[in-house]
Amino acid sequence: MKPTYLALAAALLLGAAFTGRALWQTAHPPAPAAAYVALFETHCLTRLTARQSGGADPYADLPENAQRITRLDAAGLQAIQRRHSCTVKDATRLMTETQRDAAVANILELLTTKLPDLRETPDPRPWDLHRSFIGAPAPQKPQDWGVTLSRQKPASGDSKQMTLTRLTLPRP
Repeated sequence: MKPTYLALAAALLLGAAFTGRALWQTAHPPAPAAAYVALFETHCLTRLTARQSGGADPYADLPENAQRITRLDAAGLQAIQRRHSCTVKDATRLMTETQRDAAVANILELLTTKLPDLRETPDPRPWDLHRSFIGAPAPQKPQDWGVTLSRQKPASGDSKQMTLTRLTLPRP
């Protein structure tokens, strides 16, 4: 068989595989609450762990106003990387109230398990959800870092209803 036929057959096979995967993901979207927590753990907490252990943060060299977005389109979620923060939000498809409550409960459980030294700070904002957690600074590096969970309005039906979890990273 000629190499051009092999290349054509390989391209068709790969195209069919990617199309099949996309169709399967559309028909079987992940549970939004579980996917939300998984995105936060995978994309945000790994950066914090890398910085705290002296490892390399792949986004530390981003320009100040630049961002890298990872989309989980099947669940309508995004993880947005900036130089000093990582944010997960339900940007393209808002979660239902039950899904939002489950996601927040799971994030709080994750914070308790993975970051037990965080302390909650009171915040009187009149939002549907606003909880801030501050990490204890290291003795030689007094920079604050922490996690904020927020949702401005409970039933506005617009982008202010989205649930947002932001990890602000300690600065080097």
